[in-house]
Amino acid sequence: MKNKILILGTAILLSGCSGQTYDHSLSILAPTGAPAVAFYNYSGDANFTTSSDATTIIPEMVKKNKDVVVLPTNAGINAIVKQKVDYKIAATITFGNLYIASTGHDDDKVMDKDDYIVIFQEKGVPGLIFKSIYGDALQDGLHPVGDVSLASKCLMSGKDVTRSNEDVDYVLIAEPAFTNVKSKKENVKEYANLQKEYKNKYSTEIFQASVFVKNGVDADVFLSSLEEDINAALKDSSVVEEATKDMSDEQAAAKYGVAPKMAAANLKNGNRMGLGFKRAKDNKEGIDKFLSIFGINATSEEIYY
Repeated sequence: MKNKILILGTAILLSGCSGQTYDHSLSILAPTGAPAVAFYNYSGDANFTTSSDATTIIPEMVKKNKDVVVLPTNAGINAIVKQKVDYKIAATITFGNLYIASTGHDDDKVMDKDDYIVIFQEKGVPGLIFKSIYGDALQDGLHPVGDVSLASKCLMSGKDVTRSNEDVDYVLIAEPAFTNVKSKKENVKEYANLQKEYKNKYSTEIFQASVFVKNGVDADVFLSSLEEDINAALKDSSVVEEATKDMSDEQAAAKYGVAPKMAAANLKNGNRMGLGFKRAKDNKEGIDKFLSIFGINATSEEIYY
């Protein structure tokens, strides 16, 4: 891999273990989970922070406190368009990690409106993607819960833990939570891969979480190194564990929201977390298709980095 030769004024440049050049001067904020795993090479970087609550990230954009933030694509673009935050969309780094899991309770093994279906974040990305694929056909069987942790508990128990322990037939779940449950419950099976269902319907990918860069910030070095990191992890997932080996399990869980070993296993097993890297400006059509699910108009070229 060729090193990049760059002159960036006062930027602090350090070489990563894979040979590429890193710009560690940028302050970065990402939600825990799959988007955070993309930053496995930033485990010791004080400028890289995460939040378990993505809703806390937009206020940081409003205050211009961070050079780079990662958000659900629709939320970040809404903040640019409606709240006029001073950022541009640069790249998408996750492309869906959503699945329908069966608990084994459904006799005919076919998900329909008569089944008990738990979905999480009904009005957020997971719930709206689910409804964009299945329409209103399953509406009578849907039972929303707040977040993926609650969905995971329902899948683990086979009961709706939020509603008098009703028997559950199917659960909308995300990785890596799904893998964690499957490893403990033999009767839990994959019913549908929503990434495949979405692509079959719309002929494009789920542009789920994206990187947004504050106006005026030169993020070229950062974006190039992030792209190389993601591609390296997809080629050999062991690099995730190697880069985070100095962290305890507790530290890793706090910073990334998932143990590096579990993240690496998900990447190795068909990239079930949907990690990837695509420049936003080259994928405007796919981003606009994704945003249409949320009632957001086609984007302007001006919001792209």
